[in-house]
Amino acid sequence: MIEIIVLAFVFVIALVINKGVSGIKSKEVRAVYLIFVGFLIQLLIFNEKFSNSPFSSATPIFYVISLFILLAFLLLNLHYRGILISMVGFSLNLLVILANKGFMPQDLSKLELVGAHTKIVLLQQYGTFYNATIMSEKTHLNFLGDNITAQLLNPFVGVYSIGDIIILLGLCVFIFEFLKKPASFKLS
Repeated sequence: MIEIIVLAFVFVIALVINKGVSGIKSKEVRAVYLIFVGFLIQLLIFNEKFSNSPFSSATPIFYVISLFILLAFLLLNLHYRGILISMVGFSLNLLVILANKGFMPQDLSKLELVGAHTKIVLLQQYGTFYNATIMSEKTHLNFLGDNITAQLLNPFVGVYSIGDIIILLGLCVFIFEFLKKPASFKLS
């Protein structure tokens, strides 16, 4: 939730600074459909119906496939600095998820701080929940897992990884970069 608020705020500031969206006329974003395909897969697998289906054991496989689709989008658009920054964060998240067989380790004490009680119960009951697993000595690269929160921003904040924060920073840079008008040259 806080990510959407931050991105909306940055978008409004970028609109004001650039006096509109005319800067996007000269910009190209390649293979935008990959974003929709990647997130569509996640929408299909991260819900109760799929979790209770015979295919639920394939959730980590489908999740990793969706991440590689999103990775392809990022790679095709590295000509933007913001995408390059987001790529660093995305790579950190992908690394920890691959190291944990398709799951992101989550710190239960941080989930408790943000009031994610239902998620804690489900993680404790099943060991995994959607793309999450309980952070422990058995999980790998825990320092890259979901273990960052800002309690002061409750109820808008969740638990994030360093990769999530870098992705958000990159998206903020990209918004300014994408809306920026090209420099015009005046002849004297």
